Amino acid sequence: MGHGSGMLSFRRPSWFRVDGNRELTTHDSSPELHKTLTGVISSSRSSTSSSSFYGRPPTPESIPVTPDDEPHGALGLTTLHEPSPPTSTAVDIVFVHGLGGGSRKTWSYSADRYHYWPQAWLANDPAFADTRIHAYGYKSDWADRQQSILNIRDFAASLVGELKNNPSIRRSNTRIIFVCHSMGGCVVKKAYILARQDQNYKDLADRVHSIFFLGTPHRGSDLAAILKKRSIITWGSKPFVSDLVPESSTLRDINDTFRHYAPDLRLWSFYETLPATPRVLNKIVVERHSATLGYPNEEIVAINADHRQLCKFNSSADPNYVTLRNALHTAVDMIRSSPPRDLALSQTHVNLISTQPGANQESVNQRLRSFLGVEDTLEDELRILQLLQEPGSCLWFSESKHFVSWKAGKPPGILWLTGRPASGKSVLCSHVIEQVKSSGAFYSYFFFRQKEDSKSMLSDCLRSLVFQMAMQDGQVADKLLQLEGEGVTWDMTDELSVWNRLFIGAVFKLPSIPQHFWIIDGVDECANFNSLFTKRILATLPRSLRFFATSRPLDEIGRGLASLKSRVNVQSLSETDTLGDMRLFVTSRLRELDRLENDESVDAMCEKILEKSSGSFLWVRLVLQEFENAWTSEAMDAVLSEVPIDLQDMYLRMLQLMEKDRRRVKLVKSILTWVVLACRPLTVAELRVAVKLDINETLQNMSKAIPSLCHQLVFVDNADRVHILHATAREFLLDEMLDSEFAICGVEKHAHLSSLLLRYLTNDAFKRNPLPRRKSSGIRGFTKPISSFSSELSLLDLLDYAACFFSEHIYRGTSRDDLLMDELCTFLKGKTILSWIEHAARNGNLGHITRTATNLRGYLGRRMKYLPPMDPSAHLVDCWVTDLIRVAAKFRSQLLVCPSSIYYIIPSFCPSESIISKTFASGIRPSAITVRGIPPATWDDCLTRIDFERGRTTALSYDTQFFAVGLSTGQISLYDPHSVQRVANIVHPERVRMLGFSNDGEYLASSGAKTLTVWHSRSGTRIFSFPLQSELIAFTFLDGGEFLCAFASGELIKWNLDSGEYETISWRDSHDKDITGTLEIPEQPPSRAAFFTAGETVLLAVGYRNYPIFIWNALELQPLGQCEADENNGIDDMTFNPNPEIAALAVSYSDGRLCIFNYTTMAPTFTRPSVFANSIACSPDGRSLVTGSSRGAIEVFEFDQDQAGNTVLVPIYGIQGFDDSIRGVAFSTDGLRFVDLHDRQCRVWAPAALLRKDNELESVSDAAPPVPQIVGVRGDGEEGPEITSAMAVSSNGGGYVVAGRSNGEVVAFSAEDGKELGVLYRHGPGVSVIHVALGEARNLIVSADDSGRVVVVELTMSLPVFSGAHKLPATRVMLDRRFGAAVVSLLVNPSADRLLISGRNLSELCDLLSGQVLGLISHVDGAVATALSRQTASSDVNDGSTAAVAFQHPTSEAWFVLVLANTARVFCWPDFQELTTANSNVLRKSPTPLEATRTSSYYVGQGLVLELVRTSPSVTPRLHVWSASTFDPEKSRPESQPCLPTEVDISVIHAEILAVLGIVGQSTVLLIDANLWVYSMELRPAQAVPHARASFSSGRAIARNELKSTTQQVLPVFVRRHFFALSEWRMASGELRCAIAQRTGGTDFYFASREYIVVLQGGLEFSEVMTAG
Repeated sequence: MGHGSGMLSFRRPSWFRVDGNRELTTHDSSPELHKTLTGVISSSRSSTSSSSFYGRPPTPESIPVTPDDEPHGALGLTTLHEPSPPTSTAVDIVFVHGLGGGSRKTWSYSADRYHYWPQAWLANDPAFADTRIHAYGYKSDWADRQQSILNIRDFAASLVGELKNNPSIRRSNTRIIFVCHSMGGCVVKKAYILARQDQNYKDLADRVHSIFFLGTPHRGSDLAAILKKRSIITWGSKPFVSDLVPESSTLRDINDTFRHYAPDLRLWSFYETLPATPRVLNKIVVERHSATLGYPNEEIVAINADHRQLCKFNSSADPNYVTLRNALHTAVDMIRSSPPRDLALSQTHVNLISTQPGANQESVNQRLRSFLGVEDTLEDELRILQLLQEPGSCLWFSESKHFVSWKAGKPPGILWLTGRPASGKSVLCSHVIEQVKSSGAFYSYFFFRQKEDSKSMLSDCLRSLVFQMAMQDGQVADKLLQLEGEGVTWDMTDELSVWNRLFIGAVFKLPSIPQHFWIIDGVDECANFNSLFTKRILATLPRSLRFFATSRPLDEIGRGLASLKSRVNVQSLSETDTLGDMRLFVTSRLRELDRLENDESVDAMCEKILEKSSGSFLWVRLVLQEFENAWTSEAMDAVLSEVPIDLQDMYLRMLQLMEKDRRRVKLVKSILTWVVLACRPLTVAELRVAVKLDINETLQNMSKAIPSLCHQLVFVDNADRVHILHATAREFLLDEMLDSEFAICGVEKHAHLSSLLLRYLTNDAFKRNPLPRRKSSGIRGFTKPISSFSSELSLLDLLDYAACFFSEHIYRGTSRDDLLMDELCTFLKGKTILSWIEHAARNGNLGHITRTATNLRGYLGRRMKYLPPMDPSAHLVDCWVTDLIRVAAKFRSQLLVCPSSIYYIIPSFCPSESIISKTFASGIRPSAITVRGIPPATWDDCLTRIDFERGRTTALSYDTQFFAVGLSTGQISLYDPHSVQRVANIVHPERVRMLGFSNDGEYLASSGAKTLTVWHSRSGTRIFSFPLQSELIAFTFLDGGEFLCAFASGELIKWNLDSGEYETISWRDSHDKDITGTLEIPEQPPSRAAFFTAGETVLLAVGYRNYPIFIWNALELQPLGQCEADENNGIDDMTFNPNPEIAALAVSYSDGRLCIFNYTTMAPTFTRPSVFANSIACSPDGRSLVTGSSRGAIEVFEFDQDQAGNTVLVPIYGIQGFDDSIRGVAFSTDGLRFVDLHDRQCRVWAPAALLRKDNELESVSDAAPPVPQIVGVRGDGEEGPEITSAMAVSSNGGGYVVAGRSNGEVVAFSAEDGKELGVLYRHGPGVSVIHVALGEARNLIVSADDSGRVVVVELTMSLPVFSGAHKLPATRVMLDRRFGAAVVSLLVNPSADRLLISGRNLSELCDLLSGQVLGLISHVDGAVATALSRQTASSDVNDGSTAAVAFQHPTSEAWFVLVLANTARVFCWPDFQELTTANSNVLRKSPTPLEATRTSSYYVGQGLVLELVRTSPSVTPRLHVWSASTFDPEKSRPESQPCLPTEVDISVIHAEILAVLGIVGQSTVLLIDANLWVYSMELRPAQAVPHARASFSSGRAIARNELKSTTQQVLPVFVRRHFFALSEWRMASGELRCAIAQRTGGTDFYFASREYIVVLQGGLEFSEVMTAG
């Protein structure tokens, strides 16, 4: 089957003729039935009657007709009419017949060509002069004697192909209208679905405007069942007949899919009202309920005809024809009146497959969902609202001048509608969506729902809107995918972070923004809607973007809208506005109920209802639901008289009715409690489990049972989610004054639900949810073993909800409940807590862990009122609050990569005093990972410390993507804020004084005393550099790519970053009293300044010594006032609170005071003495302030208000500091971390005190006031000297590790627990030991320092027999010499009598017995010389020299290998004799220019040598394996035939290889990647295919038929991931020092962590097999 020329062939042979009134063959036992069915479905009536055509009788010459020898009509797509030039085609109309019909027969009253009305009448109608008319035919003859394999999908696919390949349609950009009879409607629906789902046909689908359904059996027809039975018996199977049987899977699938696409279309449904006339079948073929869809964009029309006559007309004056013709004319006029379809606009729609190579629509969709954290697409809720909208309603609004002007793009761009609850705002909002959609514009919408977790916050709304924008607009999708590819992150829960990062910084810069509309319903139900105004989100909305919103008329919203002034048009919804809509709704529903006999009765009852409705749609819906049980007009009147007018009274009546059935009360109470208090709507399956947990009853057929049990207070949507009827119903049930047994006491019931969920998680959920065992090969995996469990898998349906929201119920519950506390402690004491953490990590959202910790801390604060001070349960909860916060922050990346690491790795890496370590670090499994050598401690609030070897820290700035540290040397280091790994360095030409990122993170500005530079932060590219003529005191980035600076000279300079143009103004030159008023501007230069930006508002605070602080409107240079303190001996720093809600300017004075000023009133509101803050910074959300003092202390404050409403600071955290000054402080974008600069160090802090939750409970007063936490830190003097050398581990069964330190000491550590045993010897003051090696055969230790000094000592006692109980062995110096240059490496031979010292220019061999130098070799020319010829050998050394790499020969202890450039040379240890020939062993061809900086490290195994190759920082390192025979001195190879290695495939390791740790066993390679995960790789030799050699292309090995030899291939059998190292174990330089040793019990790992040695044992006991992809 194909499209176009390759479509299904349905054409009959020319000799085959079928009569419209075919007689039944002898195979039919019932000729009368056959005639009847044929007549009903497919026959044509013979008639010669004619009529005038709207006053213009057609002539035979004017009517192009199908030849009379084809009464059925042609198969495929036939063009019946083409507009005559110069008329251009505006519309294509396509007619599609139904079951048993034909492209001509279906549309003809008789065989007379005059009755073929699409060609004879419509084509000659002046109203359709610019329409092109087609008919599509397909073989749907149900009475054909031959069996068929075709179904509706086959017909639809052929139709799509015909349309796509029709030249006239393909070459134009017209809109398309389908007219379909019977099954043809199902074919067209399926064709439209196929076109929408296939990117190749997307343009075609976008052109479809309307579909006219004439008697289409959307839900099947009973007649099809009869035909199916008859056709199978007599003529063979016909799948397309089976497709039309009621409730068929085909129709169900088409309807389920089509409803998602139908809102893009205009739909007309015509249904028959007369039964079929033949005497055998006197019934309606397609009932009304099957012939209509019930969609809000559907017009439903009744036709006075039977099924066959719906599409056949005796004359053009037939009323049925006139009705259909006029409807078609309306659709054509709609197309004509709409703006021309813009091809460029269609190209901006998402074509994700083309914009993102290698990705399909679904994968890109999932990437964006994950990136934005979007789950609910809101389509189901929109469908519900559209179904509630009656056709023809809401037109009063969409046709109003306000809406028409707004939709046309005229200002104002914000249209806001306010109305009372239940007045129809949400339905009206869905109508606005439909109107915008029909115009072809991009539309995004959101429905706020107060009690739904994903629909109650502004950040939820913004992320959903941008996701919808991306799904329609390719430019938006590409921009978001670009951000995702760049690793852009932000705080998803912070609306300002989302707004600045995604919208201001990215999406709003796109040219397609004027084509977008936003529609938002229920703003008053948003928990933080004030941020729209106070954080100036609406104020910074692009004026070209259309914004529509609805809300209740709240005072807060009214004040916010007033602040927008002319940017918003506010309309109020009144009862008279919606009266017409309500009348349509009531009339339609009354007719559907079919209780009243005539229109007069319907109208009378409608008026009675409207009279009592008070404009409430919800009240009307409830009354109509009551009517369903009323069968007489008297019963309806009784309902109206009994039903209260007030909604509250109506709700009470429902409760009273439910109370009457005592058997159901318990069940109903449970359902209502869960539905009302759930943090998001529960699914039917979730609610079933929840009710079972609550009352131990199992609900059946819940979708029907729930509304019945709850008397419509609860309903189930199309997605099987359970909702409360309306927000007012929830408020009613939670009302404390409600006198009903169904009343819900929120705090009590939340506590009850909490206990149920905790018990469920502890006893049921995780025990019944075993995780799949990972495949492994003999090594124990991370996951827990599979346990048997019962078959009641339905209990797992509640797992996701319980895991996500149990803590929310705890937080909202009463703190008096002892049972809740007991259940919580049980949950925390067992392994359930680890299973819960793993579950959160597997779902990719560690925010649940942090949020749970916040909730538990809030709950504990209130619970303490009822507990003794030292209560163990409170201590347990408090400890876990801390641990959950720390684990989520410290092990974030590791948990996301390997969630099961929470069981076997993470507890061992937590501080020994933490609750998780005490509970789970030991005894988990017999051979668990153990970590020793870390000093006993609790959690350190300092996550990491970054030391700088050169330069002092001077400037700091924090952004979502990076934080930047500037140094006195001019270096600026950029760090990833999550991993705290350095990602880039850029260099400012002088000492860095100031740093700052733009709001979108795209730019970074750096300033010194003489130069200002703006960089592109991701690429490190310099945008522009500007010499400074005056001291720069403040700068800020503005919207629109502008950059504003304030100088001590009094000048403001504003740059355009795109053009480089700038303009300058000066406040010092402003002497106009009309501007400055009575303010006297000081002559002295200011010392400090600070900017505040919020949309179009830019404030500047300028501080002077002995003068007040001046506040300016910076862009208008308008002075606003002065902030004056009692005394002012100078200002150290000042900053505005970035939250416009908090009008606060924080100022640190030189005398130690920290003051807060209200910059609107200029009055001081708070003063704290003795702070001495050198640097201050506010968190981006404006909640916190951090100060760093000149005395080394750090304090964190929270902004609050006193009783008078003044802004004050409340201390929440403090750090006792060093003697040195804090040079800079900055908050992370989420406000949960801060960074400080101290001397040569940068520290990242994450105190738990910063993790706070907005109080939403009345019982918060129960909580004790917070006490600021003060922690102490070690001073520099307390830190020991850092380990600066690689570690040397004894390999012959000993228990020692030897390492060198930064103070010149060589120290011994215990290999068992990492304990320092003592100093063996010292090099001397002022040097660092950088290399250490062991000569265990003679108890030798060799070390070299950074001055080039090499020392060899002999221990008087053998290391293996030494015990920690003895004193350190004495040492005797065997060799002490100056190498004369920096030492690169040390290599001791196995017998410990020779030492090879390698530098950058040369290597020399020393005799350790005599201390003499036996010889040396130049790295420049490769010349070997004796010790006496040293000067000669080194005389040619130049800057082009490179260090050689030496290693022990893989097969002979008497040899070593020295690799120089691309050659390997083998020497004898005893006499330095070279064994290789003059040609040497050429390892590979000369390096390419790209590989000119190549460096290699070699690791010797049994029969192989492993090489780690690095070419440049931007190229991924590669692993090569060399056979030991490569280094056979007897096998020399010329340069023309180099030996080539085999490249090891490490693609399963997705991060860059950081280092090879070593080779253990025969062929197990241990690796560590850039994320510090440790891997093992098994290498096993295998014979390769003859006549092939390895060649490298793009970093991968391939085979080529070039060398006629057999090469030894070493391939990875499998790769396992085992454990990770901690980033804090890195050295100050960023290097991770690690060594390994094979012991009897396995492999031990040793990590140098500053001055300590960390010993990790059992690390290979647990593994995860890595697989590709």
